[in-house]
Amino acid sequence: MATITIYVPDQEPIELALDGYEQVSIGRGPDNDIVLDHVSMSGSHAVIHNVGGQFQVQDLGSTNGTFVNGSAISEAGLANGYRVQFGGVEAIFHDETEASSDFGSSSGGSGYTSGHTAEIAEVSNRPAGFKDLSPIEKVVKKDTLGKIATLVGVVAILAAIALVALSAMMKAA
Repeated sequence: MATITIYVPDQEPIELALDGYEQVSIGRGPDNDIVLDHVSMSGSHAVIHNVGGQFQVQDLGSTNGTFVNGSAISEAGLANGYRVQFGGVEAIFHDETEASSDFGSSSGGSGYTSGHTAEIAEVSNRPAGFKDLSPIEKVVKKDTLGKIATLVGVVAILAAIALVALSAMMKAA
């Protein structure tokens, strides 16, 4: 059985069984199969493809890249113990069909297993009362002084145009 364990900073690890899925999309956007709300994730970051039991990861042109065992990739095959990095989010791919008895020591894996398992949702809906926990605050522009300065500038330009027109009328008369 193939699984991927995803380690989002400051969250419990997520383990997802990949067998039975042709592809699994990963990204920050709500339309992904695995939604990872992390600043380094792109909206549509990567896809894991299952091609006859062989797994591949494909970067979807993400801003912060996808890496397999430390190397930047556009597409790469996955084998037991491979480390995958989606931007700043780390993951480890496990495939029991390839696993050896000394997995923890030979692959450099942490040996940590989580009681949490994830399943791919059929539909992605934002629940009522959903709070965005992103550490990046939305910028709300409240530049009152800038609005006042713009208004004063527009009035000054209109006054200057009126003075030029008035001056031209007085010379003509």
